[in-house]
Amino acid sequence: MRKHECRMTNRGPSFAGRRFRAVRPGTLAVCVLALAGLLSAKSYYYPEIRTDVYLNADGSARIIQQRTYAFSGSFSWADVNLKKQGADDIVFNSLEEKTALGWQGIRPQEVTSTAKSLYVKWGYSAEDEEKTFVLDYTVKGAVKRHADVADFYWKVIEDEHARVRTTRTTVTLPAPSPELFKVYVHAAAAPGRLDFNAARNVATIEQGNIPKDAFVEVRVLTRPEIFTRLAAGPDNRYAGILGQEKRNFLVSSLRTFLLLPLGVLLTVIVPLILLLGFFFRYGREPRVEYDAVYEHEPPRAAPPLVVPGILRQNPDKSEIYPALLKGMFATLLDLCRKGIVSVQDATEGRKHRYYFKLEHREKLAAQDQYGRRVADFMFGAVTGNQDTLTEDSLRKWSEKHTTEAQALLGSFYDDARAWWEKELRMPLIDPDSRRAYLRFMLYEWLSIAAGIACLAGGLGRFIGGQPGPIAIAGIVGFVPGVIYTLIGRVINRWQPVAFVEHKRWLSFRRFLQDFSAIRQAPIQLLAIWEQYYVYATVLGVAREFLKHVGRLATERGVPLPLPIWYHAGAGGAASMAGLNAGLAGFESFASNFSGMMNSFSTSAATGGGFSGGGGGGGGGGSSGAG
Repeated sequence: MRKHECRMTNRGPSFAGRRFRAVRPGTLAVCVLALAGLLSAKSYYYPEIRTDVYLNADGSARIIQQRTYAFSGSFSWADVNLKKQGADDIVFNSLEEKTALGWQGIRPQEVTSTAKSLYVKWGYSAEDEEKTFVLDYTVKGAVKRHADVADFYWKVIEDEHARVRTTRTTVTLPAPSPELFKVYVHAAAAPGRLDFNAARNVATIEQGNIPKDAFVEVRVLTRPEIFTRLAAGPDNRYAGILGQEKRNFLVSSLRTFLLLPLGVLLTVIVPLILLLGFFFRYGREPRVEYDAVYEHEPPRAAPPLVVPGILRQNPDKSEIYPALLKGMFATLLDLCRKGIVSVQDATEGRKHRYYFKLEHREKLAAQDQYGRRVADFMFGAVTGNQDTLTEDSLRKWSEKHTTEAQALLGSFYDDARAWWEKELRMPLIDPDSRRAYLRFMLYEWLSIAAGIACLAGGLGRFIGGQPGPIAIAGIVGFVPGVIYTLIGRVINRWQPVAFVEHKRWLSFRRFLQDFSAIRQAPIQLLAIWEQYYVYATVLGVAREFLKHVGRLATERGVPLPLPIWYHAGAGGAASMAGLNAGLAGFESFASNFSGMMNSFSTSAATGGGFSGGGGGGGGGGSSGAG
């Protein structure tokens, strides 16, 4: 029976002890800055490597290898270091270069043969071009003859090399072997093509896209009798060799069909399942007896700057910084309402310029810590202890003190949360849910770490060299890990009392936005609209509230005087029309103020076939150019 197989598998290579070697001229001068860019730009790869292996009756193998180099930059030498592992010796025969006049022999710069390797180095001159060389050498003791099989096991492309676009290898036997001729190819690349000639003495292997530092290893099994001048060993090895190749195939299948899908499962699906499980167990908000649509009054007399602390449960910087900036501005307006600060609207044509003036610095000591800190910041750090704050002074300060602004906002948020916990006499976040979130992150990252390991193993089939598969798998796993960690904050839930307070402030904001609710409010809103305007500012609905108040005053025919702390510029009459125009401009400045503060604070935010694995064959080594 003829034994011809055509199985294509793949298993990643062994990377132990591998080192890419590419010595270039001028490496001793890389510290010179003038050459750093030039050196880093040099590179090369192999468009094609063609290898012809002629197995001889005495068990030696003559290997003629044609290497085409594609150079980017200037190069002057190349080398090959061939390991003698698995062979008795390697003998250098010749070296040729392809020129316009044909093939011409080259005298190597160095040929060094040791017990472990054969090293060949040669010179040339190349810059941004392709060059082709042929290296001819003989491997003695390449074939192992056993009682029932002859085994040739050799790396036709070494362990360390530049990437190879295509490779073509032919193996020619000393005589036909129709009863047994199997070829197994181990490479960290997709399976290629394996063909046998009709006489069953030549096998041709074609493969593409061999990654950097990924060997290509060929194993050929034939009848032992064709190696007539090679003594046969007494042992039967054929079944054992087939067992090795079967394991290669199984491991390759594991990587192809299990490790990659398992990696995706562990990095994406399992964390999602964990997230859903933890959320439904710990993250759903408590049921509370509160269903009011509107709150017609502030739920409690909270300083404007602490309100953002109850509006958002687990905000990130992009969410909380704008809210805190509104809180700072609302605090400044509250100081205006109390007569400590005044606002001057200096109208220049259609443009409004606003000046905040600290009228009574001595009254700041009686204010709460938030009012004092905002005043110290505005009329201390920003103005240089001057009593007048302008938009220009704030802009100039913000351009130079981004870090200080971030630190200030971070401290305001911490103080706001502490204020609420003291006021409500309990933590805002349920302790059980907080511990659950920590457990979720632990399990999530353990799953992702295992997934990264699986992805790295699976990618080794397609990507040779280190740390290629690990780096890519790490990036692929890290991104969903960060996303799930951020989304996982939904597992934290409010304490029941804090949740009611949170809902009440949302209802109050809804009231300030809804004109129909304002119109029907059982309070004398027009008389105290300034106080509500302060809260509308920190809640982010100042513009809508101001419009509703003006509409309500017009509808009821009630005069709405300007605040005593607001001094309209020329042409700004103290009338309803003047008020609406003036405060509309004032609110425009408030928006500009918050936007400007936000911008600087968040900027620092076949017979035979293909399989991987192997590594047990002879040969190997490294190649380089420079």
